[in-house]
Amino acid sequence: MEISEKMNLSHIVSERIKNHIIENELKEGERLPSEKQLIDMLGVSRTVVRESLKSLEMIGILKIKTGDGIYVNALSLKPVMDQVSFRWHQNERKMKELLATRRILELGAVEMAIEKYDLSFINQMDVWNEAMAAKLDSGQMPLEEDLQFHQTLFRATGNETYFELSELITDFFLNIRQLHFGNLEDTKKSIIEHQRLVEYIRAKDVSKAKKEMELHLRPLKKYTD
Repeated sequence: MEISEKMNLSHIVSERIKNHIIENELKEGERLPSEKQLIDMLGVSRTVVRESLKSLEMIGILKIKTGDGIYVNALSLKPVMDQVSFRWHQNERKMKELLATRRILELGAVEMAIEKYDLSFINQMDVWNEAMAAKLDSGQMPLEEDLQFHQTLFRATGNETYFELSELITDFFLNIRQLHFGNLEDTKKSIIEHQRLVEYIRAKDVSKAKKEMELHLRPLKKYTD
């Protein structure tokens, strides 16, 4: 069999496995037929089945537990994005587009968080902002605390898919955040902006909260110009 034919057959088998999941309404954590059963069901070689299973695991559809079985994996966008993310780094145009996308996501998160109004998450944003201030006082860059602040904002939307989208975008701004928080005055300003943002969200003032977020994100633009 030619390599191209083998690859094509592997793709066909992958699609049939996905159809099996859909047709049988298998949920996260439910077991699929064993490797041997799949070979019998699909009438293909062990090599083709293993290649198909490996490709489905790579994109996050399956979870293969050695010595245990094959399971439907949790729904997530991250494995798919990990396949292409390396193309985005060091690409000036792409980074500008990602920054614009982040702005849209952050402003949307503010509005959705106010609509959802889950005080447990809103209060947690205050906690992370206080942790940022404490980290700064100790002479360290509050990178993780800032990240947790924004993650909590997205969790406050109550929309898990929206949160996943934000995670994908946020991953690309680590270097920019390091540059930003390397400046003491910029870091202090960010903490104050965070504080005002939470106050506006708690007061359900969508207009002021979104304006504050716009102000908060504005300095990031200089790192992609």
